[in-house]
Amino acid sequence: MTGSQRSRWKPIAGFAALTLIAVGGAGVYLAKALLHGNRVSALPAAATLERSDLAPAPTSDRVVSPAIEPPRPVKSAAPRVTPAPATVPRDQPLPSASPREAPTIMFRITAMGESHGSLGLVDLAARDRTPTTTSLRCERLHFMRDRGVCLAAERGMFATYGAVVFDRSFQSLHQLRLNGSPSRVRVAPDGQHAAVTVFISGHSYATTDFSTQTTFIDLRTGDVVIQDMESFTVWRNEDRFKSSDFNFWGVTFTRDSNRFYATLGTGGRTYLVEGDLARREARVVREGVECPALSPDNRHVAFKKRTGGLLTAVTWRLSVLDLASGKDWELAETRSVDDQVEWLNDQTVMYGLIAAPSGTAVTNVWTVPGDGTGAPVLLLQGAASPTVVARESDGQTSAR
Repeated sequence: MTGSQRSRWKPIAGFAALTLIAVGGAGVYLAKALLHGNRVSALPAAATLERSDLAPAPTSDRVVSPAIEPPRPVKSAAPRVTPAPATVPRDQPLPSASPREAPTIMFRITAMGESHGSLGLVDLAARDRTPTTTSLRCERLHFMRDRGVCLAAERGMFATYGAVVFDRSFQSLHQLRLNGSPSRVRVAPDGQHAAVTVFISGHSYATTDFSTQTTFIDLRTGDVVIQDMESFTVWRNEDRFKSSDFNFWGVTFTRDSNRFYATLGTGGRTYLVEGDLARREARVVREGVECPALSPDNRHVAFKKRTGGLLTAVTWRLSVLDLASGKDWELAETRSVDDQVEWLNDQTVMYGLIAAPSGTAVTNVWTVPGDGTGAPVLLLQGAASPTVVARESDGQTSAR
């Protein structure tokens, strides 16, 4: 081979050598990748479960009762909210106290951390202790006798909302979809029915452009009894009272469970109405009452009185109405309270307030005497939506 021929073959030989090296390197890389993949897939199952205590169980592993659809179509096409099973064992009874002991408070945990939003319980005799925590996560909650309702939210790209009916062991019995964001929930004293209020539009009662829907649920069957309270016939001074802008919210049941009080908003005014669930009727009691909460003895209604507006910010002053005399008075709490107010007992009102003015999600529960005397007292830190749970003389656990 001449010198010129060897010169022509040198580039060709170099290119062939580079090609062989590249193919060989790719083969080695592929072999290592396959070997690594085999090692990952061969890990024991326990290795993939080491962090299970830091994350909720997959939905497929959750033990819940089949969801019960409302009898009428709902407006929202959002998927039903399914909670994780409670961490409290099924056979563990609801923590409670005898009539002579301090009651147990059921509430939403608002303290920042893994339990934020969870349903918690604490004995008031030892309320400085860490609360018992379940895996039910609620925006609002209420409990009476042997049934509770947890208004839940799943916030992803699109928020969806649902109502979870649970029993004394915190096990899910029924789930229903909600048409809007949770606002208020109340369970009747006998645990038969519940009333749920959601915002269809807007998110605050301080504005004038909000729209609500109040629904009544049979807690034994999971059926929707009343899809929207706007279907009720309303009476004022013996005359039919009707308007296209009616909004109802803030239901509170009496002891017979068929009767209840609620707020009716229309024409920029609010009214306290007394409703009859069986008759699908309500009558106006008086004006200027929002978000009523009936005392255990059914004699007084705690409510928020609207102040300000127009040129000043809207605020609410906590007040109490005597149903027999029609007289009302402001309580010693002077801060604005926009909450699902509850009675600790016949003499004391409890409510939630933001823990700091910076807009934090943490709230605390306070109490104040219902007769207008005294001063606010901090009851629970990092808590909201409180419900009193006690043990009655017949030995059955219930909320008083």
